[in-house]
Amino acid sequence: MKGIYLIIILFIYSVSLHAQLDSIQYLNQVLIIDTKLEEFSEGYTLTKISDTIISRNPLSLSNLLNFNSNIYIKENGYGMVASPSFRGTNASQTAVIWNGIPINSNLTGQTDFNTIVIGSLNNVIIRRGGGSSQYGSGAVGGSIHLNNTIDFTENSSNELTMYYGSYASVGGIFKRKMATEKKYLDMAINFISSDNDYEYIGLNRKNENGEFNKLNISLNGGLRLDNSSLIWNSNYFSGSRNLSGTLTSLNKDSYYDETSRNLLTWNSTSKKWNNTIKGAHIFEQYQYYPNRENALYFEGKSNTIIGDYQLEYNINEKITVSSILNLTHIKAEGSNIGDESRNTLSAIFIWKQLVSDQLSYNINIRQEFLNDFENPLIVSIDTKYNIKQWYSLKANASKNYRVPTFNDLYWNNGGNIDLKPEISYQGEISNEFYLNHFILNINLFYIQSKNLISWQPDMNGMFSPVNISATENIGFEMAAKFSKSIQKNMFNIGINYAYTSAKNIETGKQLIYVPFHKVTGTIDYRIQRFNAYIQQLFNGKVFTTTDNSTDLDSYLVANIGLDYFFSYKTMPIKIGFKLNNIFNKYYENVAYRPMPNRNILTTITFKF
Repeated sequence: MKGIYLIIILFIYSVSLHAQLDSIQYLNQVLIIDTKLEEFSEGYTLTKISDTIISRNPLSLSNLLNFNSNIYIKENGYGMVASPSFRGTNASQTAVIWNGIPINSNLTGQTDFNTIVIGSLNNVIIRRGGGSSQYGSGAVGGSIHLNNTIDFTENSSNELTMYYGSYASVGGIFKRKMATEKKYLDMAINFISSDNDYEYIGLNRKNENGEFNKLNISLNGGLRLDNSSLIWNSNYFSGSRNLSGTLTSLNKDSYYDETSRNLLTWNSTSKKWNNTIKGAHIFEQYQYYPNRENALYFEGKSNTIIGDYQLEYNINEKITVSSILNLTHIKAEGSNIGDESRNTLSAIFIWKQLVSDQLSYNINIRQEFLNDFENPLIVSIDTKYNIKQWYSLKANASKNYRVPTFNDLYWNNGGNIDLKPEISYQGEISNEFYLNHFILNINLFYIQSKNLISWQPDMNGMFSPVNISATENIGFEMAAKFSKSIQKNMFNIGINYAYTSAKNIETGKQLIYVPFHKVTGTIDYRIQRFNAYIQQLFNGKVFTTTDNSTDLDSYLVANIGLDYFFSYKTMPIKIGFKLNNIFNKYYENVAYRPMPNRNILTTITFKF
């Protein structure tokens, strides 16, 4: 109860400050919907993946992150279910945030990265470290932010990209943007289809039953009023895929996904204060066919309604306070869970202070009010100290959590309504160096978690979720980037390395599907109309059983690409060619599920 009273007192305090505000309004040309991400994350490491990099990996979020981050992606064959292991945590402990709204499935707690079509996004930002105080359940190892921006700059453009690749992979995306100083509208329609029948290297076999197709429609609009702005974000996804078999079994099952996300944001700001009101609706639905030739299927769906009010006040030039009230209603139903619902009220208080020109810190406090569970008080603190012009020191510490999903609680013949929320404690130190054309970031982190939810068999062989032993994750991360222009030559070189020890404290064994080592690297060279690049990925071995008796071998995979830019009657055109897995390496990142052999992807983009 002390936590409840503390949140209420702090919220009332910031609301009372609102009465003293002046009426002068200020608006930026470019609006970012998720203001918490950069304004209150000084002590965290943020990695931004630009739209240029996104365009080189257009088919899936899983492929984009696999070659451009330290996140390990577990993919049940190319195009199949893909989930992350972020700093040794599992997929349910990685939050996926769309324009500030969590979109992890209410049924499984995860996000399937192969159901996220990224072509309509302006950028993807990876936020390392616990984020439960800002983003709620699931933001334990880190969070992945899918962002659209609203740009009130006079502009009108069309862009059409078409691509064709191996395994009869075809697709395209059409984008339309219209903007003035007062109005903004963009639309994107994306379609992808593939037979996905790649060869298993050295086995004289092909990937069978792996066909998939995806349709994604995105709409973003903005209206700039006299002293405020109104923003609309909408996304619809529909996808169907047959689920690939393994080396030991052939499948005939298939899966259908449908999701829609709608978000309306009103913002009013001035020199002293900032009001933001959000309303969102998220719908998800799946249908699973054990035999695609049979009409029998199992289904599940959920509707989420979110209301969010944030009041931010600048006490002076050095202190900002923010209070947030969030109400979330979830209703879920399905073949295996029945009809269930959940209501959650969250109160958040944020204190941000610039102690000096060199030192700043944030304090985040979150209290949730949710029936059926103990509601822990969540606190995080982060700080940044600019020691030199070329060197900054960051640090953060946080308490984080994950509540059981509907499947965990209510699954027929297996759910456990007595589960407790997972709790974790985390600390991190980050060093950032800026030396001419060179940027270096070094992170050390520690995570300890308890009450982990694990599905385990009982004496009759039936699986059921239980709270089990604690885990301890310790790791080191390094990211380096070098950029240099020499006359007409432009060089960009980037490398990421992660060492992760994630162990079950009781057994002392490494957690499954957590590599000790992961390395990604990119070499990018541009001269005049040509842009060539190389992507490389090294994954160390991973264990596939909890006793660490079996494992998957390490592997090195490389891709190479070339883009050529020219104009036809003033129309800019880009032709792209990409050769994936250039060494034709056999590899698996999930046991008995081989990934594709050497393959190509060609693209052509028109801007008009």
